[in-house]
Amino acid sequence: NALAGERSELLLFVLDGSVEGWISYFWIPEDRYLQIDGGNIRKGTEQALSELLSRLEARFAGYTAYFGCPGENREAVRFLESRGFDCVEQAWNYSFFFENYAPAACARNIERIDRSNFNKFRAVYPAESDAYWNCDRIFAALDDWLVFVCNRGDEPVAAVYLTGGNGYFEIFGTAFADGTLQEDALLELLNAVLSECKRIGAKYLTYLCSAEERNALQTLGFRCVGEYVLYARAL
Repeated sequence: NALAGERSELLLFVLDGSVEGWISYFWIPEDRYLQIDGGNIRKGTEQALSELLSRLEARFAGYTAYFGCPGENREAVRFLESRGFDCVEQAWNYSFFFENYAPAACARNIERIDRSNFNKFRAVYPAESDAYWNCDRIFAALDDWLVFVCNRGDEPVAAVYLTGGNGYFEIFGTAFADGTLQEDALLELLNAVLSECKRIGAKYLTYLCSAEERNALQTLGFRCVGEYVLYARAL
C-alpha cells in the first residue's frame, strides 16, 4: 500500500494480512538521487526490504539509492550487503530534547549565515566536497537551512549547518577550516544552534556525528540513541 507525493512515497508493509510496518523515501529526478528517510518494520524486515528494492529497481533504474538504518539492525545490514550495497557512512546518532531546555547566551563570535555573508561558509566548508549537499546546493536552498560560523578575529574557523521543520531538526554536518576538530568552536556553534532551535519551536534535534564529536554533544545534553550506518548502490 502506498501514499505518494510529488517526489516522495510512504509504503505500508503488510505480512499475512497484518500491517507490520512502513517505509518512506524521496527522490530528486534531476540528480538521479533516492533516499530512504524513515521507516519502522516490526516483523519481516528482509521481506519488506526485498519487496521495496524490487519496486525501486523497476521504477528508478539509473538512480543511486541510499538506505540508512541503525547499526544494531543486523537483519537490514545483512540484507543490504547481500544485495551489493556499500557502506558509505558510519556515525553515532545523538538527539537533543528541548522540553526543559533554557537557552544560554551565545558567544559574540558566532555568526548566522545568509546570502550576503555566505562566503564565510565557503571558506570553511570544502569546495571540493563530494557530498550531495555541497556549498552550491545549500546556497540555492538557503531559505531551508540554518547555517552558523564561528569566527576567530575576522576569520571563520568552523561551521555547522542544519535543516528541518515541524518541531524536528537535523544537523547535517560540521566543518573546520583546517580540517581538524576544534572542540571549543564546536561547543560555541552547538550552543547557538540549540538557542535558535528553541526560539523557533524545535522539539527534537538529531545529529549523526563522528566519534570525536561525541564529547561536545554529551557536554551540552545530547543523548546517544545508537549507531547509524548508511548504505548506497546504483539501481
